[in-house]
Amino acid sequence: MKRYLILALLAMPAMADIYKHVDAEGRITYSNVPIKGAKKLDLGPIPLGVPAPRSSGGGKSSGGSNARQPTPASFPRVDAATQHSRDQTKLQILQDELGNEQRLLAQAKQKAAAAPADTKQRDNVLMHEKNIETLHKEIARVK
Repeated sequence: MKRYLILALLAMPAMADIYKHVDAEGRITYSNVPIKGAKKLDLGPIPLGVPAPRSSGGGKSSGGSNARQPTPASFPRVDAATQHSRDQTKLQILQDELGNEQRLLAQAKQKAAAAPADTKQRDNVLMHEKNIETLHKEIARVK
């Protein structure tokens, strides 16, 4: 009997509130722990029974790694208004992160210019540039 209880608990979805905090220097932090001055984000309801994405598992695929499978008829649907709201929230978070990364990149470039021989500073600049590139790609997917 205990085994079934444990399995039932493991199958429950994980849920947490998400908080957004902007500090005095404009750095944005997202956390599941409330911070003084943080705003709780409303991300809408989480659909239950959504299957996890399937991994290719190294098997042969006729369409490559980006091949799309038809959505099963039993797959839970989200109405257009809810999805639009979720997309707008995601877009706002990504744009906030992009602005934060752009500020951090400018600071990193100043530090790298002040210490041209410091490889740590150059690596920091490259990291922020890659983060910005990745955020631009993700924003393009949401739009």
